[in-house]
Amino acid sequence: LAEVELTPKAFERLGITTVEARKQDMSQVRRLGGEVTIPPGESAIVVAPITGTVQAPKDAVIPKPGSAVTKGQPVFQFLPLLSPERFVPTPAERAQIANAQASLISLQMAADGDVQQFVEQVTAAKIVLGRTEQLQRDRVGSERAVDDAKAQLAIADAGLKVARERKSVLDKLSSDIEKGSVDPISFDSPIDGIVRNIPVTLGQTVATGNILFEVVNLESIWIRVPVYVGLLDELKLDEPAVIKFFGDDSQQSKFMAQPVKAPPAADPMSSTADLFYSIDNKSGRFRPGERISATLTMSNNSEVLVIPLNAILYDIYGNTWVYKKIDELKFLRTRVLVQRTTDEVAVLKSGLSEGDEVVVDGAAELFGTEFGTGK
Repeated sequence: LAEVELTPKAFERLGITTVEARKQDMSQVRRLGGEVTIPPGESAIVVAPITGTVQAPKDAVIPKPGSAVTKGQPVFQFLPLLSPERFVPTPAERAQIANAQASLISLQMAADGDVQQFVEQVTAAKIVLGRTEQLQRDRVGSERAVDDAKAQLAIADAGLKVARERKSVLDKLSSDIEKGSVDPISFDSPIDGIVRNIPVTLGQTVATGNILFEVVNLESIWIRVPVYVGLLDELKLDEPAVIKFFGDDSQQSKFMAQPVKAPPAADPMSSTADLFYSIDNKSGRFRPGERISATLTMSNNSEVLVIPLNAILYDIYGNTWVYKKIDELKFLRTRVLVQRTTDEVAVLKSGLSEGDEVVVDGAAELFGTEFGTGK
């Protein structure tokens, strides 16, 4: 019933071409589950340096969670509770004001210490980076050591920047107290991104250390893939990973993610180590916390049977078929089991043998001819 026999005229009109199934050496792959995560440094959490009241930014409104903000854009103003002459405080607010004024000195001392600590860390990181680069030039050091040193320097620089900004805010507050007046502090977005969370509201009194808002940059995200530690040596860790959404095996929903060097992470409870891959997300298709499928390339090769991807046909139940040539004008619809696909070929698990000819151009037309749906 699955045989289709064409006339010479029909064969010529359909433009049928055939290709032999062949054996080919290909790298094995392993399909694992992964999670979309925010890269380090692309999430900024702003906390209250002192007790105060939330106010709307000047000539603007507080952005809502999910809205886009740019670096330097005011999110809201913050009025420190340090000057009781500006209003008539309640007993609870008096206690907050007294506590804030008492803790300001200790906060300034801590901020000074943080700045000095990060200055020393930056200095040490620069020395380590210089040494590792010299060792690499002398061909006795590794590129990975240089990359690790650069990462440590970047972390120290970022910490120093935050510490100096915090010290600047506290110094301004101290100066305002000495003048007898306190001006509102404008809290701006530290990065370009999307407002992820604003746990405070207009007019709310916020204590020291509470989160004011969080901004995340999702233009480029990371994919975290937990891998069983016994499998690590069998993977090509420098090869890209193929990212797909669960339940969607179409070629249009396939993305390539590049491996990135990240701080080592592992989970002793599941005996897994984490691999990280970077992928462009300007379209906003990936969301933090989303589960995805990651296909990783293994280091061992094996001989597999492949045919052109265009030769595969799908029925309404998702079964895969090909038309195998059994005579000059006769073709047999044969069910095959596809193990995996690439951009050009399909790797078969069963259904054909090496040397079998399958229809490539004209396969869909044969399908329509067999079931009476062709033109």
